[in-house]
Amino acid sequence: MIRHLLLPLFLASSPVLADSGSRLIASGGITGFEGTAGGGITPWAFIGGYASKEEVSYSANIQYLSLSDYSLTTAGASVSLFDRIELSVQRQRLDIASGLTSNVFALLTEGAITNANSTTIEQDIIGAKVKVLGDGVFTQNSWIPQVSIGAQYKKNRDYDSSLSLPDGTTPLPGVGVPMLLGAKDDSGTDVYLSATKLWLGTSSGYNLLTNLTARYTKANVFGLLGFGSENNDSAKLEWEGSLAVLISPTTAIGTEFRTQTNRLGGLAEEDTVVDAFIAYFPNKSISITAAYVDLGNLPLQESSSGFYLTVNSTF
Repeated sequence: MIRHLLLPLFLASSPVLADSGSRLIASGGITGFEGTAGGGITPWAFIGGYASKEEVSYSANIQYLSLSDYSLTTAGASVSLFDRIELSVQRQRLDIASGLTSNVFALLTEGAITNANSTTIEQDIIGAKVKVLGDGVFTQNSWIPQVSIGAQYKKNRDYDSSLSLPDGTTPLPGVGVPMLLGAKDDSGTDVYLSATKLWLGTSSGYNLLTNLTARYTKANVFGLLGFGSENNDSAKLEWEGSLAVLISPTTAIGTEFRTQTNRLGGLAEEDTVVDAFIAYFPNKSISITAAYVDLGNLPLQESSSGFYLTVNSTF
């Protein structure tokens, strides 16, 4: 739907539509779970897709993350303009098993309520990224990375969605999981700065990618548990990074990290997120990435790690 809405606007100015694009394969990264090109959990400074300075490209993506009693499904689309601007939309859906919601009610009611239905939390993300300086691929005679600035507006759709019991009653009307755990707001905007460099033909002969991202945010668990809290409603600076090696022209392996500020405490205490991934780029039209992701603590699940899969298509 997004493609059909945006296509007439771009055709009016007659850019070149990039069927495969002019940039190196894998240089656009994959699409992360928040809809921005880069790694799975952090943006890169590279603009998504393979469009050159004269081209426009489009991407669509879907991801799935399984974390025992939690599962996260995300999907979205993006457009990249002239290797300069990237615009994206993403929908996230977090499914929470009934056993976890039952335990939350049991704790809050001191055992008076011990059975509750499963629930979901959905979030919309609208993103924009602009390259401000450098070329992280072709300027190999300089150590200066490519630098981009971006923003992600996040809207939690279930901040105040009532939790129901099996008999259909809602003991806490107008109180959703994020509000129940202490979040103050249902929306927020992350602002980030990314610096990325692809080092071609290092001493080992492989291409090496390095990325560092600084993010200014007040999101709790990426916004899935709302934003801020009554005791800590200010945005904080978080750090994210990626290190990847292209072991072949079509395959990359690497690792990432992403820090989080613990605002909610208690059941929702947050940890640093880490992953290890392998990405396969058979051609410029599709990429497939599998990863092991460790989110640390989630409410009533102290060890939250699992398998992550994403498929991204570029055209």
